[in-house]
Amino acid sequence: MEERNLELDDDGKIKLRKRQENNLLDGVADAAADDIVIDIPDFRNFGEGNEGGSLSDEELLRRSEERERERESRRERAAQIYEEAERLYAAGDTDAAGEKYLDSAALYGADWRPWFGVVRVQTRDFTDFSAIYDCQQAYDKALRRMKPADRAAIAARYVPQLEEQADDCAERQEKLTAEDVRLREQQRPEILREYRVASRLFFLFLVLFALFAVTGGVLSTLINIVYGMQILVLAIIFIAIALVLLVVLTVCLRRFVGARLAKTRNARAGTTQAGEQARVDAETEELIRSIIEDFTK
Repeated sequence: MEERNLELDDDGKIKLRKRQENNLLDGVADAAADDIVIDIPDFRNFGEGNEGGSLSDEELLRRSEERERERESRRERAAQIYEEAERLYAAGDTDAAGEKYLDSAALYGADWRPWFGVVRVQTRDFTDFSAIYDCQQAYDKALRRMKPADRAAIAARYVPQLEEQADDCAERQEKLTAEDVRLREQQRPEILREYRVASRLFFLFLVLFALFAVTGGVLSTLINIVYGMQILVLAIIFIAIALVLLVVLTVCLRRFVGARLAKTRNARAGTTQAGEQARVDAETEELIRSIIEDFTK
């Protein structure tokens, strides 16, 4: 199921309210919980005398009633689509149900239920949280639109199972963390032995390479000073040995770096497979407890 971008859904949430000059600065009356009300001044003399001036009160009332009827029609159609989505979800066709939930939300986004339906589909009714961040917008919209009674009903239905899941994650995390410690301690002697051997070989061949390279370089500067071919031959021999040692040193360096990384990794908690799974369980537990908090606050 692909989540759609319904951030600007037309659900009648933004309202314009005209106010007279004499009460423009008066306090704003309470609006519906989910409504955004913008006050605009109503200067009755504006546009008078011009063709096509201000609409009459009867025309404004007629248009307002038409908008309200259209909004009510959208709400009813959205409710029908939502009921169809619920039937599909109960039958196990979650993909089709998810599309219907989105269709319902697109028609009338003020209802929290289709948004919550999208979350139920993505999380397999709050049993699989691997895709919950794919429906973050739907989750936030559902929570914002829920009334306290709705939230209490959701909490009564889901919180017990969520607390059980969180406790299971915490228990698994504790066992896996202990297993991570045991595995790292078991592997540590071999890792330290390899690190000692690799470091000794690296520094040994580093010293040998430096010795032969420096000696070959010094001898090469004496070729034109000392008579005979002996210096040239020695310089070539030392430089050739230095090149061979350079190749060996490169291999030893790679071994040393690998051993050093293994040593560092072994000293850090959570680096075994058990440790990685413990981290996943810890993150899942934290996520579940945050959902519980959202449902119960």
